[in-house]
Amino acid sequence: MDEYDFVIIGAGLSGVNAAYRLKTMLPECSYTVLEARDQIGGTWSFFNFPGIRSDSQLTLFGLPWRPWLEEKEMADASLIRRYIQDAAHAEGIDRNIQYSHRVTEAHWLSEEQQWTLVVNTGMNAGGPTKQYRARWVISCSGYYDYENPLKTEIPGIGNFKGTIAHPQFWPSDLDWSGKRVVIIGSGATAVTLLPNIAKTAGHVTMLQRSPSYVLTLPSVSPESVWIQKYLPAWLAHPLNWWRCFLTETLFVWFNLTFPNLARRLHMYLMNKQLPADVPVDVHFNPRYKPFEQRLCICPDGDFFKALHQDNCAIVTSTIQAVEEDGIITESGESLDADIIITATGLHVQLLGGVIPTVDGKPVDIASSLAWRGMMLSGVPNLATIIGYTTHSWTLGADASIQLLIRVYKHMRRIGATSAVPVHEGDLKLSKPVVPHSSTYFVTAEKRLPRITGRSPWYGRTNPVYDRLMLWFGSITDGMTYVKPEKKNQ
Repeated sequence: MDEYDFVIIGAGLSGVNAAYRLKTMLPECSYTVLEARDQIGGTWSFFNFPGIRSDSQLTLFGLPWRPWLEEKEMADASLIRRYIQDAAHAEGIDRNIQYSHRVTEAHWLSEEQQWTLVVNTGMNAGGPTKQYRARWVISCSGYYDYENPLKTEIPGIGNFKGTIAHPQFWPSDLDWSGKRVVIIGSGATAVTLLPNIAKTAGHVTMLQRSPSYVLTLPSVSPESVWIQKYLPAWLAHPLNWWRCFLTETLFVWFNLTFPNLARRLHMYLMNKQLPADVPVDVHFNPRYKPFEQRLCICPDGDFFKALHQDNCAIVTSTIQAVEEDGIITESGESLDADIIITATGLHVQLLGGVIPTVDGKPVDIASSLAWRGMMLSGVPNLATIIGYTTHSWTLGADASIQLLIRVYKHMRRIGATSAVPVHEGDLKLSKPVVPHSSTYFVTAEKRLPRITGRSPWYGRTNPVYDRLMLWFGSITDGMTYVKPEKKNQ
């Protein structure tokens, strides 16, 4: 049975970054990366629907120790995947990745002060299994189920005689040229799909139940291009990073602090880009404040430009029924379709869907509290690396792994073998760890931990606060360190 100090689950951005931090900050420790799929890249090698790209600037979304050198900040998935591959290869991290290794069980035994992981080493369920032992498990498997999308009831969908495609499982042979396409959804995926499908489709309709905020940003930053061109590399990357960080932080702060003003500004900007026959009050007037759900980003205004085309339309209504050749809405519109794309959201989960056990007892994640957005109360030596939903993801993921390393160094200093968050209050006043009103987060509350909102029982907040907690926050508040000579401290 293979044994490691750390087992990282997942070889996406967060997993590769975690491996780098362990390699450089704890060089004496052993680690491996277990990746369920047969390639590196996580989201960026998994999704392949038309136009798949980031909606964050890669200067911030990328790895903090690996400068993003492409001109395009809102980068296509293929560029991001290659960037992750190159980074892992340059640092030798790829030699520690074991592909087609899906963790199916995780068991902690206090007597041994170790995790035992059961791993399926085939691409399909029911394949050969192998066991690993680890002092720490670091889950970098993201926050959604790779195998199952969010279940959405669409009345009469079984009646449809055309093609139904879900972005999570995009058919590689799907041809929409000259076809009538209806995209169901209003989130980032739908906003990405519309302009890309419209390039060759006969007609595309985006059917949304309720509107979203859509923000136009440039895909190429002239400031970033200038800095990279004229300044030395050792100065260009940190300068670009800080420029992007301050811009993003101030933007999010403004939206959260002055939501009504921000709402009016967003609607003004959207209205300026819409064709005259698409009223902003009907189709781009969200019921929520900015960042109560994630803003949709469109690079260079491609989404709004598509709506100016004769073959694009947007409809805001609910579905009454799906028929053989299209959709009837509650507002009475008939939308003819050859292809229906269900961009209706992700099935949110932690730990790749694995339910860990502690001394034989399954962990009830929904009854756990999140310790500094990284660990679960009552679960020793297990970290869940999660990024931001309001800022660039990787900022939060990097803060989490560095905080874990700080906890580990403290353990080693005092001679402890495990660290377990302990909360002695009740959950009556607790709140969801992700305060978003998006359907897929609301429906996932029973699969996610809770927070109190008071330190240290909080989720991801903002990069400034999380960095301060990383550097100066207590790592003993709410945490019990277990030493071998006595079971608790």
